[in-house]
Amino acid sequence: MRPSKWHNAGRKVRLVAMMLVTMLCIAGCNNERNIVVMADVDIANWEEPKSVTLKNDIGKCTGELTIVMHVNRHFKAKDVELEIVSRTADSLRLSEKISSRPTIEWPAPSAHSVDVEIPYRHNVEMRREGPYTYTIIPLQPLQGVESVGISFRTKTN
Repeated sequence: MRPSKWHNAGRKVRLVAMMLVTMLCIAGCNNERNIVVMADVDIANWEEPKSVTLKNDIGKCTGELTIVMHVNRHFKAKDVELEIVSRTADSLRLSEKISSRPTIEWPAPSAHSVDVEIPYRHNVEMRREGPYTYTIIPLQPLQGVESVGISFRTKTN
């Protein structure tokens, strides 16, 4: 018995559907991820350490770390000096000081706040799954900072 043309059409529809599902899975499995964690700070005068924790749930990966400050129009600092204390998933600890001259680009005159990114570390390798904690300490009081945190953008393989 010969298959009907409707049977062949059903096979073609299933084949096209399988191809679409495969393409969506490939697109959804992009290796690049951007994880951002933030903590609120005293907007009037940020001078206390703030800790944020990245949870590495993808295993060994390499990427870029950026300090992110969400600031409002009261932020006037020309130079920002921070101490960053990091603790890896295997409890290694590193403390270092960084300074930067952040550039603020307001998207519109009516914009109330904006994110300022300060490059921190390139080609950072997270070797283990688990928590990576970063404590960000301002070395001078900063006004107009609403929250602070860290961004980890993995590199594509």
